[in-house]
Amino acid sequence: MSADSGGQHVMMAVERHEAIMQVARSQGCVRVTDMAGRLGVSTVTLRRDIGTLVDRGMLERVYGGASIPGKQSQPARRTARGKQAGGRDTHRATVGLVVPSSVYYYPAVLRGAESAAGQHGARIVLAINHYDHGIEREQVDRMLNRGVDGLLIATAQPPDEDPETTQWLSGLDVPTVLVERSLSGTAAAHIEYVRTDHAAGTELAVEHLVSLGHTRVAAAGGLRSPTARWLFDGHAEALARLGLTDGGVERTELPRSDLDPKGNAAAVASLVDRCLDSGTRAVVVHADGNAAAVVRAVMERGLDVPGDFAVISYDDEVAALAEVPLTAVAPPKFDVGRTAVDTVMRRIAAPGDEVATRRMALLPKLVVRSSCGAV
Repeated sequence: MSADSGGQHVMMAVERHEAIMQVARSQGCVRVTDMAGRLGVSTVTLRRDIGTLVDRGMLERVYGGASIPGKQSQPARRTARGKQAGGRDTHRATVGLVVPSSVYYYPAVLRGAESAAGQHGARIVLAINHYDHGIEREQVDRMLNRGVDGLLIATAQPPDEDPETTQWLSGLDVPTVLVERSLSGTAAAHIEYVRTDHAAGTELAVEHLVSLGHTRVAAAGGLRSPTARWLFDGHAEALARLGLTDGGVERTELPRSDLDPKGNAAAVASLVDRCLDSGTRAVVVHADGNAAAVVRAVMERGLDVPGDFAVISYDDEVAALAEVPLTAVAPPKFDVGRTAVDTVMRRIAAPGDEVATRRMALLPKLVVRSSCGAV
């Protein structure tokens, strides 16, 4: 026992553990949110206490909390549909979903997540991190304190390039699934992910352009975009596999047009000029706005798209609405959201090592429109 500076008793971990075990023995199980309220601590602290007791073999994890080992049979455990085996409604799972934007790319992901959540009887709570580390951490802390059962996160920075983000993810004490992000090796081995295989999507685009007779295919991606690095990887892999010596010009990073319109316009113009100077007449561009700008720059030079120059966009958000409808690589955004929810609900229903860790990359498709054709 101890006291804070005002003399008020502060319950120590050993006291909390005993209180948790008393409830578990009398009721057979404890719920994280209920017990946290009873003890006056955060759900983060309560989950950590339960984790300690589970590690000691005194409790076993079940959906939403923990039980005395053997007290609750496997069929009686909460299922991912939020019902017990007999069909009676129980705790409705809440899943926090943190994404960089709700207006570009991610709306389809959100629709997929909502669809799956409805099937599981779960609720989605949304937050936008705006690619900002600090905002992201605050939002996740708030969700954990509100007692979410699991998290889906498209992190502000790719965790496999940011050790700090990886370390932070490792410390989260609820089932966590990365969305359109990945982790490599054994870093945070318990963290799962569902993402688009953007490199494979770019390979589809390059293969299509080569099949039309192009022998040089350039690549351009958004500056510091998490997607662009995979696009460049896929571009290089496709060139090597197809026996092409180079893409005509070095890979190009384009500033965001909404943050730096002049810089974006200058970079697009430079890309087109370098392509023309090198005899390159085909390019794969991320994202749709940049691809449309490339088409305009080509046409301003008196050339025809696709007759003189072919363009394939990456994202397929507004590609069909461009002046010349853009052939585009379309990531399976809806399925990413749906599969991410399925994955986190699977983990919520069977915590610990009861199920294998899932790390999945879903294949995009190529949607052929007017911006590329035979040469």
